[in-house]
Amino acid sequence: MRRAFSKRQKKILALISGNMCQKCNLNLNKDFHGDHIQPYSKGGKTTLINGQALCSTCNLKKGVSR
Repeated sequence: MRRAFSKRQKKILALISGNMCQKCNLNLNKDFHGDHIQPYSKGGKTTLINGQALCSTCNLKKGVSR
C-alpha cells in the first residue's frame, strides 16, 4: 500500500477543502501536504476518505504534537 497520496488524490483533497488548509484555513500553496487523518503508522489507509489537505506548517506541527 502506498504511503504518499498521489498527485491526483492531492488535487481532489485541495478541491474538497476549497483550496484551504483544513486546520488554519489559509490558502494552500503548491507545496501543501496530503495528510492522513488516521495516521498511516497506525493503520490509516491512503484514501480520500482518510485524507485532508494541510499547509506544510500545520502538517509538520501535527507530527510534533503527537
